[in-house]
Amino acid sequence: MAKRDWFLKVIIWELSIKGLLLLLLSVGLLSLVNKDLDHLSKRLAQDLNLDVDKHYINLLLSKIGMVKTTLLVEVSIGVFLYGILSWVEAYGLHKRKRWAEYLTAIATGLFIPLEVYEVVFRPSVARVAVLVLNVVVVYYLVKHKELFSNKALVRRK
Repeated sequence: MAKRDWFLKVIIWELSIKGLLLLLLSVGLLSLVNKDLDHLSKRLAQDLNLDVDKHYINLLLSKIGMVKTTLLVEVSIGVFLYGILSWVEAYGLHKRKRWAEYLTAIATGLFIPLEVYEVVFRPSVARVAVLVLNVVVVYYLVKHKELFSNKALVRRK
């Protein structure tokens, strides 16, 4: 079982790190509440040496300046909840809980149609890699049920 176990550990680490990054992003978004986003975005563009005279950069900067506080809070809450979900999945997989196997397979599988759409209409190496990784994760979790034996059932037998 140890040979199959290593990929599960990779999944657990990926979910843990993703959860941490999402929680940090959520806090970062909340820190932008009641700030002058127009000024901040223009300053960031200058710091990154972006050509603010270009049409698309100028359009992006003006759109950022129009973001409402309520939208920032709502997106932050959504990102926070997704980060918590990633941590719950990681914890459950670490404890070899059957519910975590199903939760992770379903949560990961739900994004596959969107990823296929992205690969078909806006192909890139990164999008293909994410799609392949998520398909492999779902396949792995469904294929290797023995990693998630229900300990309560095992003790009764």
